[in-house]
Order: sequence, then structure tokens, then C-alpha cells
Amino acid sequence: MDKKRIIIGLSIATLLTVLMCAIPSGATICLIVLLAICGVATWEFFNLLSAGGFSASKKWGTTAGLAFVTATWFYVTSIKGMGFMTQELPPDTMLWSMMLVAVVSIFFRILAYPSMRDGLSNALGTLLGLMYVPFLWSFFIRVFLSGPLDKPAWAAFYLLLCTKMSDSGGYFIGTRFGKKKLAPVISPKKSWEGLGGGVLFCLAVNLIWLLFSGGNLGSFSFGFGDAIALAVLIPIVGTAGDLVESMFKRAVDVKDSNTMVYGLGGILDMIDSVLFTAPLLYIYMKFALVN
Repeated sequence: MDKKRIIIGLSIATLLTVLMCAIPSGATICLIVLLAICGVATWEFFNLLSAGGFSASKKWGTTAGLAFVTATWFYVTSIKGMGFMTQELPPDTMLWSMMLVAVVSIFFRILAYPSMRDGLSNALGTLLGLMYVPFLWSFFIRVFLSGPLDKPAWAAFYLLLCTKMSDSGGYFIGTRFGKKKLAPVISPKKSWEGLGGGVLFCLAVNLIWLLFSGGNLGSFSFGFGDAIALAVLIPIVGTAGDLVESMFKRAVDVKDSNTMVYGLGGILDMIDSVLFTAPLLYIYMKFALVN
């Protein structure tokens, strides 16, 4: 048993728990931490591309991504501050216009390259990084701010609990009982039994949350049927997110996105599944839950 890895993992979990359970979601420190996570993860992804011989504009892509995530934060906080409910947000034309400008500018940069093929490769790599990390992370921002801004980010805490507990369930059940490989080419250690374990662990989290929250998820009502549905959906989508990053790393022959966190890889390795479960929960909250 790697005690150092466990200690570091528990320390990170404690930090995130304090961030989401003791600090108002609208506090500036929350934005700073979330931007730092996004920025490091985006940079790590661009480094993965470089390791595989794919070019990308790291600074431009990271800056554009952080600008979009910041704009998402201020859009949601400003609208909620004006008294609108989450489900009544007006069309965020300005926000998506920023994304459009970022995407178009990436393709315009092709014109600065003597070789059109090099320019196209760079543009596609930069665009992939922008969409994979900052764009998907912006949905975590929306989940984070889905409740009252003067209250902790309970919905985001719920999301991380479900995602990470399903990851843990998949690991513990998979390593002990896993026989049928889920994706042998991409991730030989993942199994269908492990996925089932992830669903069981996630179901436990959902039922406990339902019991102690009184049926609340941020500003939304949360029922037994929702607990069952999300206990199935979150592990499936989270596993898919983990497999996507594994595919990227296998394609460029890299084990971890970074080694800054002992035993846990990089920041991207830690949030790869969250990048997919956050949009899922946001969409579910918008269309299936009652505000």
C-alpha cells in the first residue's frame, strides 16, 4: 500500500471539500482555484499532443480557454445576481460569441504559417485542446454555480462525490472480480464488473445524499428516480471520459499527463472523468429536475 499516495489523495480531497462545503460558491477564491485547475489541465493536454508529435498553440489555446471559462463564471453570477432563476437565463449570446471568436481566430492563425499543412495541424490541435478541457470544464462552472451564490457549491460537491466514488468502485471491484474486459485496447485493466461496481458505489452516494439533503441538489429538487438514473448515468459517462484520456495517452505513448501529483499523475488525470460527467449533470439538471 502506497501511504504517500493515500496521504496526498486525502489532502487534495480535503482541500476540495473545504472549497465546496465551507466557502460560498460565488467567492472569488473559488474562481481562482477553478481557473488554476483548468489552466494546468489544458497545458497538460497540449503537452500530451507535443509528446505525440502533434503541434498546437499552447499559450493561445490556454488563454482562449481560460477567457471562456472566466466569461462563463461572470455570465452566470451576473445573471443570478439580477434575480433570474437558473432555468430562466436569457440567451447567452455574448458568451458564445466569445467562443466563436476564439475558434475563428485559431483557424485564422493558419495564415501565419509558411506551410498550410503545419498551420492546419496546429489549428486542429489547438481547437481540440480548447474543446476538450476549457469548454467541457465550463459546464462544471455552471454546476458549481447552480445554487445560491452565498451558499457552498453543493451540486458540484455531489458531482465529485459521485464521479470519484464510481471511479473507486470500478477500481476495487474491477481489480478483485474483473474478468470481462471493457476496452482491452485502450485500457486493459477496466472491466464490465468494474463498471458495475462503479454503479453500486455511485448508487450508495446517491441514496445517502437523498437521505441527508432532504431531496435537494443545489437549487433543484432531487428524487428517488433521479438517484437511480444518475447512479447509472454518471459511472457510464465518467468511465467514457476516463477512456477518452486513456486513448489520448496511449496514442502518444505517455503514462500520465503530468507527474506533479505523486501517484496520481497530473491534474488532467484527476479531472478526466469530471470533464464528461459535468455536462451530463448540467443537462440533467436543466431538463429533468425541478427548480
